[in-house]
Amino acid sequence: MVISSMNFKGGAGKTMVCTNLAVAFAQAGKKVCIVDTDDSFAATKWAGRREEQGLKPSIPIAQMTEPKTIVALVRQLDQDNDVIIIDGPPRLNALVSKIILLSDMVIIPVPPKSGNDREVTEDFLQRFDSIQEQRTDNTRTAAYLLPNMVKDNYNLHTTFIASLPILCEDYGVKIFDTRLNDLVGFGEANQFGLGVTEYTSEKAKKQFLTLYSEIITKLQN
Repeated sequence: MVISSMNFKGGAGKTMVCTNLAVAFAQAGKKVCIVDTDDSFAATKWAGRREEQGLKPSIPIAQMTEPKTIVALVRQLDQDNDVIIIDGPPRLNALVSKIILLSDMVIIPVPPKSGNDREVTEDFLQRFDSIQEQRTDNTRTAAYLLPNMVKDNYNLHTTFIASLPILCEDYGVKIFDTRLNDLVGFGEANQFGLGVTEYTSEKAKKQFLTLYSEIITKLQN
């Protein structure tokens, strides 16, 4: 199984989704590996902090920024792991098409901060939609928008999220029921090489476990 987290806007939370999802799968007894294709290598640095402290479960990581070999790498890793989680590049490049076509699910974190966030998300969805035409099996990669860094009772965020179903309809994607709030716990857990489900922030932990359960349900359907 291959799950990727992608958005063309840096700071949307795609690495946070990858690292926390990897920990959640590992805690559930799955053998999981992260493929880091973002040249900032934020996921790799997180894994390094985790390894330095000898934290368990171990989360192996592979770096890959070369589009010519990404397919072979993921297929090889898929033979030895239950779940491959790909941290996508934060910009349009040659890796994007290959990652989307390799994925069983694409998660698109969307911070509801400004009109620019919506425009960047639409740019990604346009690219996503065009890539589906390259498929030869008459299927589509499942893709879900994930509202992230949401502030409750904040009118800008409420209005932004209310506009997302229109994008979903236009580009053939869906939206998670789960919303992730703008919680300090997500950043603090990352600092220590932890997943939020291993950390002390109960609210952040509960939210991510809700997302994880929703992801599992959608993968099984």
